[in-house]
Amino acid sequence: MSKLKKYLLFTFIVAWIVECFGSYEKLQGGRAGREFFDNSLALCMMIPTLGALLAGADMKEMGWRLKLSKNWKYLLLAWLAQTVFQFIGALFYYIVFPDDFAPAEAFRRFMDAEDLKIFQEKGSPYAAFIVDVMIDSLTSFGIVIATIHALGEEIGWRGFMYPELKTNYGRTKGLLIGGVIHGAWHFPVMIIVGYEYGKNYIGAPVLGLVVFCMFTVSMGIVSDLLYTRSGSIWLPAIFHAMINSSISPEIVKGDGHPERSIFGPSDIGIIGMLPMAACAAFLVWYQYKCEQMELDELFGGDSFSG
Repeated sequence: MSKLKKYLLFTFIVAWIVECFGSYEKLQGGRAGREFFDNSLALCMMIPTLGALLAGADMKEMGWRLKLSKNWKYLLLAWLAQTVFQFIGALFYYIVFPDDFAPAEAFRRFMDAEDLKIFQEKGSPYAAFIVDVMIDSLTSFGIVIATIHALGEEIGWRGFMYPELKTNYGRTKGLLIGGVIHGAWHFPVMIIVGYEYGKNYIGAPVLGLVVFCMFTVSMGIVSDLLYTRSGSIWLPAIFHAMINSSISPEIVKGDGHPERSIFGPSDIGIIGMLPMAACAAFLVWYQYKCEQMELDELFGGDSFSG
């Protein structure tokens, strides 16, 4: 059995079992069920690393140094790109669905009564609050914890699986297949408890599985660029952490149309993911053009078409 097959069998079987147990507990309701579910998801993030170890991945060669003097531009990209993607994607969403933009309603839902009272008494503008939350999402110590959790996945996905897939199927096909695999890894919790989109969205439950795979394909392409250009596994881990912990556009969304969650405003929605998907498509095209130019230079401009 190949290393890749060993990795996929272990990673999927173990993760899907954990996801099913966690989902069952969440369906029982109560705080204990929710905490068990959250802990099961945190445990799942470590499983790709265990799968890579079992498959015999060369952990020493995954790039454990940040190399800041060389990679500072990619570090900034990993840190800030997701917030930019989220902001632009949310802007697109609220342009299409302006009636969903309801900060006052959203704040009443998200804030506890005492905090909301203080906020209203101060007459604080919603924009100031959103800026504060955004700054906190970019600078809080929680990013460090989120990066460690994300590293548990990235060692498996970007450090081991993606190089194997690109070797076996070529760069573009490998990136596409890898993104679908990453998305499918989440399917049990999405189907059983409505993870990410809920259960009442348009096209549930099938459309959510397809759209989420579109998101993970886009995410995987950007993450792979960060990894291959930097040579450091920490860069895709930081990008992954920012996806998990950056400010959510749901903070200003009303709750009158839960069926629209498949469209956004977060970056896993069809509209919300457009900035990241466009970036990913450009990267695939650009890398393809660079490869063609290298071939033309190598063979003196001869064409292989036909």
